[in-house]
Amino acid sequence: MIFFLLLLGIPVAYLVVLATALIRKEWRGTGLSVLFVAIAVITGLWSIKQSRSSTAALGLLVIPLIGALAGFLGLAFGRYRTSSDRSARIGAWLALAGAVLLAGFNIAGGEQTNTKNRSRDDAQAALLAEIALHRKLIAAGLKENPGREREWMDSSIRAHMNDRPFLLAALPRDSISPKILDSLANSPDLGIALEAVRNPNTLPETLERVYRTKSYPDYFFQALAAHRHTPPNVLRELYHRPATITGLDIWFAGNPATPREILDKLSRTASDKNIIAALLENPALDCALLGQVGVNLMKVQHRDADDPNVMRVSELLPTVCPQKTPL
Repeated sequence: MIFFLLLLGIPVAYLVVLATALIRKEWRGTGLSVLFVAIAVITGLWSIKQSRSSTAALGLLVIPLIGALAGFLGLAFGRYRTSSDRSARIGAWLALAGAVLLAGFNIAGGEQTNTKNRSRDDAQAALLAEIALHRKLIAAGLKENPGREREWMDSSIRAHMNDRPFLLAALPRDSISPKILDSLANSPDLGIALEAVRNPNTLPETLERVYRTKSYPDYFFQALAAHRHTPPNVLRELYHRPATITGLDIWFAGNPATPREILDKLSRTASDKNIIAALLENPALDCALLGQVGVNLMKVQHRDADDPNVMRVSELLPTVCPQKTPL
């Protein structure tokens, strides 16, 4: 509570002091004060902008406080740097030092963040290059082992169980056995486990175990919503649970394993064009669902004949509903 009072109170107090000085035409120090505020705010915003964190914007809450502190320090320096009182002069120069430290702190923080970003970018670039190399080697290995691709892939993965770049390159392949995928889905490395979950050969029991036992199941929600082997009961729970991950409806809409009642609801209520497009390409689409999508489109899109989904419904009608006439 005290922190939030300071967060709001100090900027308000500064504005009151500055406004009072301007009203009384006490110009001494006000120009420097505003300059110090500008420097502190600009450097603070620049420092925050360097961060790639999803919570970086929270730093904006502190910007008014930093600006107000710099403003008070600038006002003190401007008013008392030439004072006849030696203590006041010393205090004025200390105020200047404090303002410089504020700006320096912002700049140093931004530079430190930039250094971290460059280091992470370099590490990511090296990882991607290593993954690309492994993909080429894996492709060559599979080509040299026609008819025994699964055996070769499983053997190669067993030999590289602690080689993260190799596993990330190998796991998208559809020639991996469910047993190997089940083992890798247990990996404490979320990236490895996620790639194992995404593989089309991963079994329903593996997917359900991931959903129910992972300490951070949200990380896998998109892959589970999209996977054809995800058990219907898991898809139902995932659809109806509180939304901690947004944008899952498009994956439910395109998944032929999605329970019928969910597809039915999406066909009647979806307003997002991407969700409707995914539903129209779902192999589980039948005449009843197509009809509901068509009615929903006429309602949501206000009979927009240029909507590609409207045209797609017309294209699908002859094959999905051979006894129906176009909408």
